Amino acid sequence: MDFVTYELADHIAVIRLNRPERLNAFSAQLKTEFVSTLRTFIDDDDAWVAVLTGTGRSFCAGRDMKDQAEGYSQGEGKMKPLTYTSEYNLFGMTETDKPIVAAVNGFAIGLGWYMMLDCDIRIAAASARFGMTEVPTGALGPYWLAGAEGIPWPVAAELAIIGELVPAERLLSLNLLNAVVPDEELMDEAMRWARKLAALPPQHVRQTKALMRQMRAVPSPEMLKKEQESRWFLADLADSKEAVVAWNERRTPHYTGR
Repeated sequence: MDFVTYELADHIAVIRLNRPERLNAFSAQLKTEFVSTLRTFIDDDDAWVAVLTGTGRSFCAGRDMKDQAEGYSQGEGKMKPLTYTSEYNLFGMTETDKPIVAAVNGFAIGLGWYMMLDCDIRIAAASARFGMTEVPTGALGPYWLAGAEGIPWPVAAELAIIGELVPAERLLSLNLLNAVVPDEELMDEAMRWARKLAALPPQHVRQTKALMRQMRAVPSPEMLKKEQESRWFLADLADSKEAVVAWNERRTPHYTGR
């Protein structure tokens, strides 16, 4: 089964994460296929706009916590620091100047939320729920959120550190979404926005987005080095393992600060 599908019509590519039995959580195979599919979109001269969505009842549930818990049981499972490249950037996306519309169904958690943030137009179903759950699940939180999205510090602290699930309407009020629509209208609305983009001169769109991207406040190379150091530090803590194992066992974690 393909974990990512790609369909192109009228200059619009629809990219679907297709691992519904795991809520489209990222495994190594899904990551590989996703990067490859985005590269197909970027290299396809007939593809001017993409719509990114998920199959089933989730957009993307983030990293595969069950796989990680199983890894811990086998003496593995530690999270390794990420190496960001143009193929897999801070948001888990391949960098492109072509516009991407997010059609968020169900859950957008962790990496799923990050991916949405790297989309240019963001449409969510009314039932969608969002959560930056890294800290509660034993990982480094998105420390860059306030700068990259231009949201107030206390709001960023709530979202990036506490990591509770929040409804789509809350994100709309924070200007993190373009629209929230009834669930059954999600793809129609996303395609409506995609058609708007596809009707514009493509090179003008790409040049404008390219310059917008350069203006975005994302971590410097020095900050990314500090991020790597933090990730190495956290990966060796017992609390990191406890967060994942407790999540898998559906119990309250017991932290020691070590």
